Amino acid sequence: MPEIYLSLLDRILTPVLLMLAVVFLLAGHNAPGGGFIAGLVVATAFLMQILARGDQFVRRLIGTYLQPAMGVGLLIAVFSALLGIGHYGVFFQGIWWKISLGDFVLELGSPTTFDIGVFMVVSAFVTSYLLELSRPAERANK
Repeated sequence: MPEIYLSLLDRILTPVLLMLAVVFLLAGHNAPGGGFIAGLVVATAFLMQILARGDQFVRRLIGTYLQPAMGVGLLIAVFSALLGIGHYGVFFQGIWWKISLGDFVLELGSPTTFDIGVFMVVSAFVTSYLLELSRPAERANK
């Protein structure tokens, strides 16, 4: 049975962790962070959910999406790494596009999409691992 303080921490920390993960993901190529760190932060948010609400809640919420997310993330990362071969003939060469939105210019590049792929793989894999770790504890409590 989840404790009340865990439920309170879950309600406070989960949105903060998810917003922090977005900042790490978007700023990560040029600053500390990146897809790997952002994925670990999201997995920590799901760990809070597992501790506060139980693993069955998290399994119902995202359980069926974890393996497809790993596959799609891996495809995005590999495709981003291969883009440099098509343009410059060099593996992992960054390609940048600029999207003008009025006065704001958004730069999107293959390093960013690579980080998104790594983020998807790491967050899905670690969350899946945490869900599997919660199974023996569930059996021991019965």
